[in-house]
This record gives sequence, structure tokens and C-alpha cells, in this order.
Amino acid sequence: MQKHREKRFSKCMAVVLAVVMTIVLIPAAALGADNGLSEDIVILFTGDVHGQADENLGYAALAAYRNEKLLTNQHVALVDAGDALSGTMLASVSRGSYIVEAMNLAGYTAAVPGVHEFDYGVSRFINTLAADADYSYVSCNLVSAANGLGVFRPYKLVTYGTKKVAFVGVSDPLTDSKSSSDFQESGSSSYSFCSGNNGQDLYEKVQAAVDQAQKSGADYIIAIGHLPYSDTGLTASPYSPASIIKNTSGINAFIQSGTHRVTVGEKVTDKDGNTVLISSAGSGLSHIGQLVISGNKTITASMVSSYNLRDISTKDGIEALKTSYNAQLTTAFAATSSRLEAADMNGNRTIDKKETNLGDLCADAYRAATGADIALVESQEIRASLPVGSISYKDVTKVFPNSRSICIMEVSGADIMDALEMSARLYPNQNGGFFQISGLTYDIQETVIPSVSMDGLGNFNGVSGEYRVTNIMINGKELDLFENYTVAGTEALLSGETGYSMFSNGTMKETEVTTDNLALIEYISSYLHGTVGSLYGKSQGRVDSIRLARQSELDQEVAAMAKEQLKEYESQIEALTKQLQMKEQALAVKSTVITASSKFGKSSGKRYIQISWKTSEKVSGMKYQVWKSSKSSSGYKKAISTSKTSCKNTSGLTKGKTYYYKVRGYKSIGGKYYYTSWSNKVSRKVTS
Repeated sequence: MQKHREKRFSKCMAVVLAVVMTIVLIPAAALGADNGLSEDIVILFTGDVHGQADENLGYAALAAYRNEKLLTNQHVALVDAGDALSGTMLASVSRGSYIVEAMNLAGYTAAVPGVHEFDYGVSRFINTLAADADYSYVSCNLVSAANGLGVFRPYKLVTYGTKKVAFVGVSDPLTDSKSSSDFQESGSSSYSFCSGNNGQDLYEKVQAAVDQAQKSGADYIIAIGHLPYSDTGLTASPYSPASIIKNTSGINAFIQSGTHRVTVGEKVTDKDGNTVLISSAGSGLSHIGQLVISGNKTITASMVSSYNLRDISTKDGIEALKTSYNAQLTTAFAATSSRLEAADMNGNRTIDKKETNLGDLCADAYRAATGADIALVESQEIRASLPVGSISYKDVTKVFPNSRSICIMEVSGADIMDALEMSARLYPNQNGGFFQISGLTYDIQETVIPSVSMDGLGNFNGVSGEYRVTNIMINGKELDLFENYTVAGTEALLSGETGYSMFSNGTMKETEVTTDNLALIEYISSYLHGTVGSLYGKSQGRVDSIRLARQSELDQEVAAMAKEQLKEYESQIEALTKQLQMKEQALAVKSTVITASSKFGKSSGKRYIQISWKTSEKVSGMKYQVWKSSKSSSGYKKAISTSKTSCKNTSGLTKGKTYYYKVRGYKSIGGKYYYTSWSNKVSRKVTS
């Protein structure tokens, strides 16, 4: 309460000071005083920050860059296109407050609610986080389902000198289906994002906001949208910026987020034939976007990818916030009645070779966070067990210390089967790539010798024999090899970084949905209501093995096969090494520079011309060809081949004539000849 009183007092004082300053400045403005600053309007923008207040550039760099622009420009705005309030542990423990306070420090003007602004509940965002913001949240298409009235203002109108700019907010029309929060009350939706009629409802809301802003005196309309990811660019979805622009008129530029891509000034034509620029600043404050509205009504877009300065007050403020909220990391937010296992009591990792209750819990968390058909969690991602008792945020960071991004990919049933076979190839032995799973069950036939083939870097190549995995069921239905399914997993897994190259056949549907540790926190706190109970008392039998009657015999066969595979890898490495050495030798030959010289002489009355040369590189086994002509620029024929670096030409020499020579080196490498460049030409006249 005290904090809110102080904040209200601070805001009141700010208003008073603003009024005083306005009164003081009126005479100068009325007289048209020239302060030497540009009248251009600079709009800095961010998007998809995902709680990373002090990572990459960070808000301190953003504030410093804004302050720098204020040294040369009277009018500088700072806006955000959504998905700022969640994505890191501190953002989560503060339930978004950490980022709102950091954005207040940075000096934002306006922001759009993204999908993840609602991660801490619809009511908390609307009634608490948005209320605590010193900047304005704007959205023309977030409305109450009961009366159609907007939850936030559709736009913010700001006066810059003699011009007015309207920042029109556009939220993702699919927010209510993408968000983990419940937008319903009594079984019906309390809010609408105007997603109907294949985009037409959205276009009408955007156009109405634009028209209203123009009637209020707006000279420029800058749309700020948090809109859907698309595999084929910004034009594929009816809710994309390009689709909105093509179906409306009056927008001058469109700031976009939700794609995690950097886009600088993509040109799209609106309904009236006017060109509109679309720009996006990527994610995680890796870039600062910039629009400049010039006096001649032109708008230019650019991107800042590096900036070394930091605003001290913003930096210190964020450090103070971090110190304050770090204390909450050790606060218990849940409890477990069973030990959740990654390793046994002696510290031996069990999760790398079998399904465990902690593996089930983590995989369920991935699936709950994404809504995917299945979830796959490599056991090596899960680093620590959780003991019986309370669970703190810090405990979760021990389980998932790397904050890996969770993505959704659409893949075929055949690729899923290959992935499971890759995971099961070493079973029941240790394997960091062994899957903990959700949404599916399957059996492993230990009697089947694994036949997964991989390249020398450990990437999946194929299965040459019978599959060990069998009886694969997706949510109770038999796997269809020709059907497509959505899979939740880390970006490292689904990009093939950990060897599961079969996923390169799939289509990425959504990136950076959340992080692994935040997914686990959300699942335990929201879905399990803070209690990990008997459901996870033990592993749930999602992976079943068909036991062996001949275990020792199979162990020997597997060991023998592993030995053969090791030999094959060694052979591949040896071949690659040899190939690399040959390439290095060929490069050495090609890069050798030969410098030649010559002299004329007689020995025992016989004429000779001696050609000598030096080489820039020492290449073992190099041989040389000396070519000769009686003309400087043509007619050269090979005269001598030698392994030495000099030779004498004694034949075909006529008194009074001049002879020309050039030299090149060569070497046979792997059955192919490689040559140096020609040396400089040298010449000698036979004088006697």
C-alpha cells in the first residue's frame, strides 16, 4: 500500500512539474525559439524481449541510446510490441513486476499486450501490471465479450512539436488460444481478440482505430502489432501485418513482434496504394529498432545491433530490482510428496537409461506449456533430482539450469519413430539423449540388435534393420507413419543440434514458447496447484521394455556391434583426416609463389642459359616445369622437368637470339595434379 501511495505522490509531482515547465516554456515556444535540435520524430522500438531486462543490449543500453538521440532530436519515443513480461526466472518470481518496473526505468511511451503478457493471469495483467506501468498499454482488438468495449485504449496520441503521432495497438487475435491463462468465466469467454471472419473483424477494428485517431488530429499512424509467427514470412496469415495493411488504409508504418525475426523496412502496399514499412527488432533485446519521421513526411527504418554505452540510473535501478527479487528465488512455491528422480541416492544418474517420475513431470510440463501432441525431453537436459518436501524457484533452476527455449514443430509419424529408435539405440545402457516422454507410450524390444547408423559427428543417418521400438501409441491411438503430429522440445533438439537430424524434415510452428524451467514452474504451480502428489510417486510406465531371456548373449552382441561401429567411426575419422591433409597440401601448392632469374654462360665452349628460382612455401615432393619460347607472350613449350630449383638449357640456342622462360611447380595429390601459378618471365640473349 505504501508503495502505491508513494507512486501516486510521485506521479502527482511529475504532473505539477510538467505544468510548471510548460508555463515556463510557453514564451519561448510562442516566439519560435530555435534550440538547434532536429524536428524529426524518432521512434525507438523493441519486441519479444521475454524478460531479458539486462541481457544482450538490455534496457540500460536502450535508455542510453534514447538519451543520445535526445541530444540531437527534440522528439524521441520508445515503444514495445509485446511479449516483454515473462521468459526469465526473475520475471516469473515477480509475476511480471520486475519487467514492468524495468520498462518504467527505461522510459517507454506505449506498449502492446503480447501473448505472454497474460502468463500470470488475465486479471493480474489488466488490473495490476498494466496499472503499475508508467507507459500506456494500447490494443484496438482486445475487447470485452459482454459489451464489445475495449479493455485498453485503441491508440495513444502524442504531440511532438506541431505534429501528432497515434500509436495504434494490435494484439494477436489468437492470444486466448495460445496463452496458458484462462480467458473464460462461467464457461464462456470474457474477452475477444476479434479473430472472426478470416481477419475481417480484425481489419474493421484496426480501421476504426485509425479513423478515430485521424479525427483526433493524428498526422501519422504508427501501428504496433504482436502478431502470429509464419513459416512463409509476414504475408501468410490473415492476421499478419501485411494482411492488415492490405485490408486497411491510413497506417504509415507498422512495428511488429511475435516472429522473433529482424525485419527492416519491408514494403507493403495498403488498400489505397500507399507504401507502408514493416519493421521488427528480433527478440531478447538483441537489437533496437528505429523509425525516423522526417519533416518532409518520409519515414525511414533502421536497426541498431550493437551499442556500448549504458545509462547509469537505469542500470543501477535494474540491479536494485534484481537484488530485491533474487531473494524470492529461495521461496518455496510448491511441495512434493515423493522424491523426483534424476539420479539414485548414491548420485548415479538413472534418468539417462530409463523413464523416471521426474522425467514424466518435465515432459508433461513441456506439453502443457505448448499444447503439442507429444513432448520429448532429452535426459541430459534434466540435471538434478528434487527431494521430498518444499520446492523453490532455485530448486527448479537446478533441474533445468540452462533456460533452454521450448519450441513446437510439426513432424511426420515416421520421423517420430526414427527419433524414438535413436533414443532407444543404447537402451538399457547410459544415454544422455534418451527421451523422457509425454503424450505417447511405446515398447523397446531388447532382443532386437540396434541398427541406427550415424555419421562421424553423431548425427542420425537412418535405420538399416529391424526397429527396437514398437507398439507406439500417441494419446491412446496407434502411431500413423503418414500423419503429422506436433512435438514440443528444446530448440537444440528440434534443430538437430543434438544429433536428431530427422527433425529437419519437420516444420517449425512456434519458437520460444517459454523456457524449460518456466514451463516446469508453471505446470507445478498452475496445473498441479503447487502439489506434486501421488500421480508422480513413481514413473508411469510410458516406456516399457520387453525383457530378455538371453541378456548376457545380447550384451555381448551389442558390445561387439559397438566395437565394430567404433572401428567404422575411426576409419571415417582417418579418411577425413587424410582428406584434410590432402586439401592442406593442395592449398600449399596453389598458394606458392615462384620467383625466377636467369643468366647466360659458356662451359667448355658450349652455350647455356641457367634458370634458377625460389619458392615462397616449402612443399615436400614438389616438382617443376620450365617452359621456353623465342617470343615474350606466346609460343611457350615445356622444355625441362626437374625436382631441383635450377636447371641449364643447353640445346636449341642460336647466337643473337633472345629466349624467354617461365616456371611452375606441380605435385600429385590423391591421384590429381595441382599446380602453382606461373613464375615471373625471365629472358636471356645468346651473345656469343
